[in-house]
Amino acid sequence: MLSVDSESVKGIIAANAPLGIGFEQVHLVITDKRIIVMHGAKKGSGGLASAIIFGSHSGSFVDPDRPKAPLTGQKRFEGVDPETILASNRDNFDISFTELVSVRVDDGRESTSIAMVTGEDKLQFFTRELAVEVSSLLSEHLGPKLVTRKLPGR
Repeated sequence: MLSVDSESVKGIIAANAPLGIGFEQVHLVITDKRIIVMHGAKKGSGGLASAIIFGSHSGSFVDPDRPKAPLTGQKRFEGVDPETILASNRDNFDISFTELVSVRVDDGRESTSIAMVTGEDKLQFFTRELAVEVSSLLSEHLGPKLVTRKLPGR
């Protein structure tokens, strides 16, 4: 029997988060109560330098607008407790829907941008998922805090 406080994973967005130099691959795990930012591989300036020197890419640099392998579903996380996901890496963190001041989803030509603003931080992510899918996943929990727009000229 499910308790009133149970929490379930509603969807996953494979994304990239820009760093000072390079970017980090992340998964935004959307539950019915919060967003868990699950950290993955970091890609930095060394990968970019070898791409410039050797041409193409050496596997250590991937365009930050193109996540390495988007998750096509939530099978990997089916039945997994969100607390277990959060605890799987010490750098993982969560943002409750009540903490979010605003979320802007921009539909670009090559990628979808997700900008999240809390009372303390502004977080930026890029994904290959369609903006309409990202917005659909978040709209139930964010209501008027969520703005989706199509970027002109892209």
